[in-house]
Amino acid sequence: MKKHLLVVLALLAIVYMGCKDNAYAPAPPAPANSYFPETLGSTWKYRDSIYGEKTDMAPIYGVYNDTISFTITGGTSNLNGLKCYDANVFSRHYGAGTAYFYNSSHVSGLLTQSAPYGLTFLQLLTDNANVGYSWTTSPVCSTYAQSVFQSNPVRTVNTILERDITRVVGGKTFVNVVHTSVNLQMKIDSTGFHNIAYYDFYLAQGIGLIEKDAYIYGNLNETETIVDYNIKN
Repeated sequence: MKKHLLVVLALLAIVYMGCKDNAYAPAPPAPANSYFPETLGSTWKYRDSIYGEKTDMAPIYGVYNDTISFTITGGTSNLNGLKCYDANVFSRHYGAGTAYFYNSSHVSGLLTQSAPYGLTFLQLLTDNANVGYSWTTSPVCSTYAQSVFQSNPVRTVNTILERDITRVVGGKTFVNVVHTSVNLQMKIDSTGFHNIAYYDFYLAQGIGLIEKDAYIYGNLNETETIVDYNIKN
């Protein structure tokens, strides 16, 4: 499996369109209490840097920079039974699309659509869990999955690494930050599951995702850092 395909999986920007609901319900958690706000009109802007190697099939050598912005629209989508909050997303390099944020029963996550994997679900946080808590989930959204995940079983091992830390991102200091990890594993042969991709997520209370670092086969592949934000009540 080539690394450039997993780069796509690491991106937040997606273009999948699910079943739409007109009503903005259920209402998302109040921003002050949430590490992943999803209130109508909230916006985030990120600098996204993707690192490539000459061994990649995709011709990305050095650092490939992008700017990605998200705006919560007030619409919701039902993706394989998961009620998600829609966000307009705009990438300087890839144009416009739709992103899907999930928040239910203290679990926050992202649903992404990328070839050849289909619709995948990464759980970023269980907000009422203590440091050291780990849970295993499937990133596959059954009927939306493509052949790669259907033929090769996959799982994600999610862990709360740190809570209530201070982190400086882009020269700004953020407090009440939770640091989590998501380890994407694939069962390739009879030896069991193998690590494919590893993600570090940093989420600030009342603000949301402030930094994401993606490692593919142990090498840093992407860094996404917050540039600006405006969280609505």
